[in-house]
Amino acid sequence: MGLEGRHHLLFVDDDESEVKTFRRLYEGDQFEVTAVCVQFPRAAMPAVAQALEDRIPDLFVLDLFFPAMNDPPGGFTGATATAARADVRRVLQTTEELESLFLEDSILAQNDKKLLRAASNLTYQAQQLLRHWCDVLGQSPSGGIALMRLLHEKHLEVPTVFYSRKATVVDVKMALDAGALDVLLKPHESVEASEAVQIRAALRDYCAGKGPNWRKPLA
Repeated sequence: MGLEGRHHLLFVDDDESEVKTFRRLYEGDQFEVTAVCVQFPRAAMPAVAQALEDRIPDLFVLDLFFPAMNDPPGGFTGATATAARADVRRVLQTTEELESLFLEDSILAQNDKKLLRAASNLTYQAQQLLRHWCDVLGQSPSGGIALMRLLHEKHLEVPTVFYSRKATVVDVKMALDAGALDVLLKPHESVEASEAVQIRAALRDYCAGKGPNWRKPLA
């Protein structure tokens, strides 16, 4: 347990703004936060060791999407940008179709399934576009899982939850199969106050070994 009876969280992300937000949302009476910003999984090990100073946290909280390798991601090229623009056009077209449904007087009362199908289609296309951009930029759940395994080489006894806003159902299953306790959804800034309350409760339970999916990390 951390200082003054607080649970000690180690948070690792590749975005400094996310590190600052995590501290703002969770550091306080319940949690002591050690936060590290690194660009690649293997780079986290010396940074984490320096930040912890031989202390052992109660819980690892890790960003799920990291570069899978140590090499810098390639970024957008002409070809990948062209493909991304085509995906954007499809999403915008579906958005316009969904918007048009709300202009029909009878849609909400008589054809709600059509509305749900259009909304589902929009969600799917947006997820595909996001996944395309993640692939182009070298961001992958396999990077976060690699980070977890590196940390477990030194601290197998410390459980891990991932913290992500990009994860799909497939990504969550991959993370759980690899030994994570959970994948928590990063709060959107528009609702972060209310959602952070729920996440604090989940983090507290996982620190105490009482979370709904609690188990020791896999080797």
